[in-house]
Amino acid sequence: MTTGHHGIWEEAGIRFTGFGHYFPVEEIRNHGSEQATTSAVEDRVIGGVGVHTRYRAGDDETPVFMAAQAARRALADAGTAADDIDLVVVSHWTDRNYVDEVGALTAAELGMKGSMAFEVAGSCAGFIQAVHTAAAFLTSPTGYRKALVAATERVTRRVRPGSKGAMLVSDGAGAVVLEASPGAEPGLIDSVFHTDGSLAHMSAAGGEQGWVRSHPDLNEVALGHIRDAVEEVLERNKLTLADIDWLIPHSGTEPLARGIQHRLGADPERVLTNLAFRGNVSSASIPTAVSELRERGAVKPGDLVLSPSIGGGVWCWGSLLYRI
Repeated sequence: MTTGHHGIWEEAGIRFTGFGHYFPVEEIRNHGSEQATTSAVEDRVIGGVGVHTRYRAGDDETPVFMAAQAARRALADAGTAADDIDLVVVSHWTDRNYVDEVGALTAAELGMKGSMAFEVAGSCAGFIQAVHTAAAFLTSPTGYRKALVAATERVTRRVRPGSKGAMLVSDGAGAVVLEASPGAEPGLIDSVFHTDGSLAHMSAAGGEQGWVRSHPDLNEVALGHIRDAVEEVLERNKLTLADIDWLIPHSGTEPLARGIQHRLGADPERVLTNLAFRGNVSSASIPTAVSELRERGAVKPGDLVLSPSIGGGVWCWGSLLYRI
């Protein structure tokens, strides 16, 4: 496997063979943010919201349920049975438990017994983290060849009801199937993932209710990380942004979405998200967007995609370079 001028996964033959997504039954339409309670910090971080419709999970639409729903669609799309999956990695942070492990529970919900399954908690960057981790296992001596990666979040439970923040977020899940065939044409080309725990104070979910609180400078730090993650991948692969067919980032908020285009100098016509009609689904934002865009034919097989994200506010960040 070469590095320096090629993506770290380029010779591993890791392909995205299946995509799936799930959104809850309850759809909520936003009708202006004038009646929402807010603060100066929230106004600065969230801006004008920019979300028209969002989704809220019912009590029966648990993270495990939603992950399994998206996973079943991804497995069907890949033409792969659950029993053929060697590894399950689930990104999830919004419903934390002391014991119940969402990754293992999702595998059990799909009828898997004995597969290695676990969760990661990189917040909005969790999908990047999960794919990065799955790729490492698929290229290790374990002999694993097929992985299921899912991102499932109930973000509506992490914001104060009636606030402007509540108008921004949604619940949902996205999933992909990754298959490794060394020497085959690659789908996943490269990935990077970084952390800096000293930035944990920039966004925190604490207190009795666990509602998210953000630092006023969050967007500026986030944009710097996204720029760095994009430049790192492009430089390593001797590419420019003009070589990329689609930029599909975790946009998170309206100011962050605008900032990504401005900071990177990206053509707005080639930046795709589902923020306006699905809301901020945290780590599920990128996989649900890709799944829907592919389903509609907006992105096509062979398209080169770059997906950057920040997570936990800004304490982790990364990017994926891949072909559909």
